[in-house]
Amino acid sequence: MKARILLVDDDRLLREVIGDFLVLNDYAVDMAENAEHALKKFSPGSYDIALIDAVMPGMNGLELMRELMAQDPHLFCLIMTGYPTIDSAYKSMIQGASDYIIKPFQLSELLAAIKQNMDQ
Repeated sequence: MKARILLVDDDRLLREVIGDFLVLNDYAVDMAENAEHALKKFSPGSYDIALIDAVMPGMNGLELMRELMAQDPHLFCLIMTGYPTIDSAYKSMIQGASDYIIKPFQLSELLAAIKQNMDQ
């Protein structure tokens, strides 16, 4: 069975490139441009993975992650950021992120992180 992914990023082009790549790699992908749209799409147990941009207008990625994990504690959350700091990585991980990836990244890096964490 395909893993279902909720991809949340306010950058339309990046969202579409990542989404298309994941579909080509046999994942089912739903996309949202912000936290509000992601919360409308989300229901507990409907996704295996949430790929979340850390910095978005309105609710940020960590706030969204906390909300999603409150509804589904088994959700694998991967935070993507173009503004990496030790503090942001630390906060992501202690607040429940399964992994953290720094933009720009190779799509193969993202795929490896998803596969590694899905195998655990």
